[in-house]
Order: sequence, then C-alpha cells, then structure tokens
Amino acid sequence: MRQKYIAFRRSSAWGVCIPELEPHLDFFVGAFEDWLSEQPMKVFLEQPNWVAALRLPSTIRISESSSDRSAGLPVVLKRFGWRSPLHRIARPLTGSKAIRSFRIAITLRDAGVATPRPLIAWERRGRGTINQGYSITEEIPDAITLRQWLKSPNVLESEETPLLTELARLVRGMHDAGVLHRDLTIGNFLVAAKPFEGNRIFLIDLSRAVHLGHVPLPFRLMDLARMKLQESWPDFFEVYCEGQPDWKSWQPVLNGLIRLRRWKMDFWKTIKGR
Repeated sequence: MRQKYIAFRRSSAWGVCIPELEPHLDFFVGAFEDWLSEQPMKVFLEQPNWVAALRLPSTIRISESSSDRSAGLPVVLKRFGWRSPLHRIARPLTGSKAIRSFRIAITLRDAGVATPRPLIAWERRGRGTINQGYSITEEIPDAITLRQWLKSPNVLESEETPLLTELARLVRGMHDAGVLHRDLTIGNFLVAAKPFEGNRIFLIDLSRAVHLGHVPLPFRLMDLARMKLQESWPDFFEVYCEGQPDWKSWQPVLNGLIRLRRWKMDFWKTIKGR
C-alpha cells in the first residue's frame, strides 16, 4: 500500500507530513521551537546538522506505530545546517534537504526498502534563503550505526553474515527503486538490537539522495564504493548481484573505485596535515 502524505503551507513555513499530523501543524510550525528547548533528549550530532532523539507530546497520536506511545512517540529530529555561507546562499537553488529526505523515504518504503518512517518535514524561508529546515522520523529502538556494530566486540561471527546479506539486499532494493544515495557510508545504516517492522537494518540520512527512476550500473558502483565493504566481506557484491549474473564481471571496477576513494581520503588527510 502506498503511503499517503500531504503538502502544507503556514505563513512563511511549508512542508509535507503524514495525514495524522495535519491537526497538529500549528504546533510544529508555531510553538515547536519553544517546546523543544524544554525537552529531555539525546543529541547525536551538532554540526553541520543537529540530530537528536526525543519524544513528541503524548497528545499527538500516530497510527501504525510499533513504538510505545504512552509517554509520547519516540522520534529522531534533524535540524539542517550549513557547512559554509556559500551553502546557505545556494540552498534555495538546490531545493529543501528536509522535504527531499521525506519524499525519498516515502519512495523507499513504498518499494519495501527499510528506512525509518518519515512523519513531517518543513522549512522556513525569508529574503530568498532557507532560514530553518526540520525533519522528524520515527525512532528505531535500541539501534546503533553499522560502523559501531561492526566494531563491537560482542558481535558473533554467526550474526555477521545474515546481517550483511540483509544489507546487500537492502542496498539493491534502494537502487532498484530508482534511488541513488550519494552518501552511502556504513555510518548511514542503523542496526536494531531486535527486528523492528520485520527488519534489523535501516537506511538513514537521505538528504543527498536523488530519485532517478533508473540507476545505471556505473552509478550503482560509485554508491557501493563508498561503503568499502568488499574487502572485509567479499560476498557482498555477489549477494547484491542476485538475479543479474552479468553484473559480477564489474567486480574489478568496484574494487578500483574503492581503492581510488581510499587514495583520495589519504591524500586530503596528508594535505590537511592530519
């Protein structure tokens, strides 16, 4: 079933949300920032984007949520920032990252690709620039990033192969849905301690993603090269290529792209003196 969402505009704010949040739009675009300053939360990231986990007011009810809502629905809030003044000037030309993330998430979930459920995204504009941009998604309980999971001493070898198989199929599903992520690092996947919505691994951070409709194989390889998983788990690309045996002949190209990315990272670290 395709997920529904609505577009809205309130004064200088506009965005998109699921239908259940339409009665609460005045709260989000009006009182939200004052309310936010008084809430307990766990902050994951502060720059350039601010990301935190918190609970919505218990008066906001959302159907089909798998989380405990008695104390308010657990969510992740992302407030979009700017890496430089130039990015702030250019943002109106490139479009809203918050609203793009929401729409990409809907596209992925409609295709059966595991990503946190988007609830609302909105922005405020003034004098031709985006002054504020927010997105809120449902929180995945007891989750850590794939990078943290792979480094954990508690991970059993018997767990690793099934999870990475699920990961390869998730990434394949994303590309088959016509979405190119463009920031596909292992830090942009969440691993849940136990299945949530039937999945253990979830794709996050969709602000750079684009919906192409069809993702050519060379573009897919450039996305995959960012993950750099091939050396630690050689079967990753084989699982990704299920049903497309001809793609496996591109394995040397993928390996070359991974080496190129590693060389570029080492080069810039040397230039910066790190």
